[in-house]
Amino acid sequence: MKGILTFLIILALLFIAFVIGSQNEAQVTVNYLIAQANLRLSTLIAITLSIGVGIGILIMLLSWLKLRVQLMSAESKIQRLEQEH
Repeated sequence: MKGILTFLIILALLFIAFVIGSQNEAQVTVNYLIAQANLRLSTLIAITLSIGVGIGILIMLLSWLKLRVQLMSAESKIQRLEQEH
């Protein structure tokens, strides 16, 4: 239940961010390493927000995977110790 609530809160925040971003119709020039692009400010906000969320989810999944491996290791150690006694 906690995961669903967290997901809904994140989804609501993303929706609010996209609504706010859609109100910004000004053209901006973005210079990045390889080239240059003219984008609407709302598009730039959406892209950077999506990249940030993606990186955050990736970091969270890596942390979760590390904890999952530690849990599996601890469970196998517990089973081994229980079999010895």
